[in-house]
Amino acid sequence: PLAAQGWKLLGCGAYFAYLEHPFDLPSDALAQRLVSEAGVLLLPGTMFTPPGDPAGRRQLRVAFANVDAEGIRTLIARLAAVSA
Repeated sequence: PLAAQGWKLLGCGAYFAYLEHPFDLPSDALAQRLVSEAGVLLLPGTMFTPPGDPAGRRQLRVAFANVDAEGIRTLIARLAAVSA
């Protein structure tokens, strides 16, 4: 369902996942919007890419350490519910 909404999982490690978002909005602005609209706290990709790298504008990093399967399902549902 997440991919169907235009979101893409770019990578996943022990504590963090990197996502590509489907919106025509820089990741720093979207990160702020997701806190207020979806109750999701994550970091913009621009914090993890070189200055001016266009990939950072489309990426977000989310921490999922200590989150159970239900929490991951809730995250996916909240992200999928956000509209452009």
